[in-house]
Amino acid sequence: MKKRGLILLMTMALSVAVFAGCTSKTDTSTTPAKTVGSAVDGNEVSIETAAIKLVNQTKAGGYSLVSSEELKSWVDSGKEMVVIDTMPASSFADGHIKGAVNAELPKTQEEGTTAEQKEAFVKLLPADKNTPVVVYCGFVACGRSDVGAVIAIQEGYTNVYRYPGGIVAWKDAGYEVVK
Repeated sequence: MKKRGLILLMTMALSVAVFAGCTSKTDTSTTPAKTVGSAVDGNEVSIETAAIKLVNQTKAGGYSLVSSEELKSWVDSGKEMVVIDTMPASSFADGHIKGAVNAELPKTQEEGTTAEQKEAFVKLLPADKNTPVVVYCGFVACGRSDVGAVIAIQEGYTNVYRYPGGIVAWKDAGYEVVK
C-alpha cells in the first residue's frame, strides 16, 4: 500500500511539473509571439532542477505533498492539523499562514539541524501522531520544509505533508497572511 501511495505521489508530482512546463507564458513584446516556458525569467532549467529535487526529496523523505488550493481548503474548513512555518522568526513575523506556528530550520539536510532547532520543532508537533502535520518554508527550491517533514517522519508521525510552494505561493495565490 505504501509503495502504491509513493508511486501515486511521484506520478502526481511529475504531472504537476509537466503541467507547469506545458502551460508556458507567451512573450508578446516581439512579433511573432514566442513561447518562453514556465519560468518568469525564461530559465526553464531552474524549474526542472527544482521539480526533480522536490520529487527526490519527497520520495526519500516518505512524506506527502499538499497544494496551495488544498491547504487553503483545510485552513478554511478548520481541519485539525498543525501547520509549521520553518522560516526565520523575522520572516514569520512578516506574514504566515493563519494558525501556523514557527520553528526555524536549516535550509538543507546537508547543513544539519542543531539539537536546539530539532527540540524546538519537535515541541510543536501534536501529541497524537496521526494528526496531520503540514510543514512549509519560503518557496519550492527552499529545503527547510523538507528538513521539517523528515524530522516529523522520524518522530513517528503518519500524516506528514510538505507544502512546497511555501509562503511565496500562498501570497501568489492571493491568500491572506497573518502578521
